[in-house]
Amino acid sequence: MQGNSFVFHFEGVSRIELVKSEVRIAGVARTLTCIRGKTAGAYITCGSFQWTSGVRGVCAAFIRFILSEGSDVVDFCLIGGKSSLAASLDYAISKGPAWLGEMFGCGIGGAQLARRIFKITNPNRKRPGPVAISVNKNVVLADQVKVYWEGKLVTDSAQMYSMLVGIEEQGVESQAKAMQGLAAIKDIANL
Repeated sequence: MQGNSFVFHFEGVSRIELVKSEVRIAGVARTLTCIRGKTAGAYITCGSFQWTSGVRGVCAAFIRFILSEGSDVVDFCLIGGKSSLAASLDYAISKGPAWLGEMFGCGIGGAQLARRIFKITNPNRKRPGPVAISVNKNVVLADQVKVYWEGKLVTDSAQMYSMLVGIEEQGVESQAKAMQGLAAIKDIANL
């Protein structure tokens, strides 16, 4: 646990998005830096990630972790059913995509360290009910996590909560529009 650090850089006002992560794990020789994009491009020593629901799940889980350490207002766990951020992150952890290894590193034998960093209840939703994911308090301490927004360290819990809501609600609008579209198609079919 000593020597770990997790730094997340966000940009955007109307739509908050992760643009860079810097993760240092004790025992790993270097800081793992990931840049948003299909490839790292000019950043040849960096990994890359796309702004997917799995990455949004990582961000939401870490922000929930920070907020829950300071108060009981925010649930510590990221919880959800099918198509939720929790389910997306759970799926990513179970499948082990390259971005997850590039973001959090791999141990001996290639096992991704994300499996140690996150704790999961009901993985792969093998039983009825939602999946719950939290940052493992045995591996990560709240003071090891830093969040920057528009280049400034976020220390205000109200601002952090605003970021959490913005991240968790992304995609909800498109899901609502898709549902409205399906309802409209059904209405047309019933004419």
